[in-house]
Amino acid sequence: MPMPDASAVEDAMAACGPAPASDASGADKKNYTERLSHALSTVSRSELVRVGLTAARGAARGRDKQFMGGLGPKGVDVFVADEKHGLLLSSGTKGLMFDVRKNLLNRFRDMVAEALELHMRFPYAVCGHVLFIDTAARTASARLHGTVLNRIVTLLDGIANRRVPADPPELYEHIAVLLLDTAASKAEIAPADVPQSMHFATYMDRMLRSFEQRNPFYEAGG
Repeated sequence: MPMPDASAVEDAMAACGPAPASDASGADKKNYTERLSHALSTVSRSELVRVGLTAARGAARGRDKQFMGGLGPKGVDVFVADEKHGLLLSSGTKGLMFDVRKNLLNRFRDMVAEALELHMRFPYAVCGHVLFIDTAARTASARLHGTVLNRIVTLLDGIANRRVPADPPELYEHIAVLLLDTAASKAEIAPADVPQSMHFATYMDRMLRSFEQRNPFYEAGG
């Protein structure tokens, strides 16, 4: 299966318009990040369908799809589910485009809480997450791990690679990191300084393989 190229991600970035300036209001930054998150969720859904997971669906009208998690309703961006099986797969999308160092731990906690709630209710579900980050994280310094990007990779590595349903529910089956340069409208889907196990370029295939291993007899609508 050929890997995706960056054009779909870059087209999604372009459709969201120019990024707010660094001195823009918090509301403008939040609105832009949310638009970009929804656009990239659409890309994820299309790519999952392309690799063969034709049952993948996306949230309608820009709102996430609600499932009852272990502690209450939880929204997901891309999913495979039906009445017979419940939630079988989810792919979330979150972004860190502004004040990355300041907001990193909040995003990390959000991601952990999402995996925990979904797996508590659906332990067999394959849960993945795409985190998109401004390329400035590559050179921004961090007290731990040298750079903000290294810090991000280290944190995400601790909550990735859930292999069997008996593994801790706060782990994800797969995680992808996208580096975005909004000024140049460029996306890196396989950054050299991010482990291959976290590349967006391989994320869809990894999600599909885990889904097929976890659900060997699944038939959409069956």
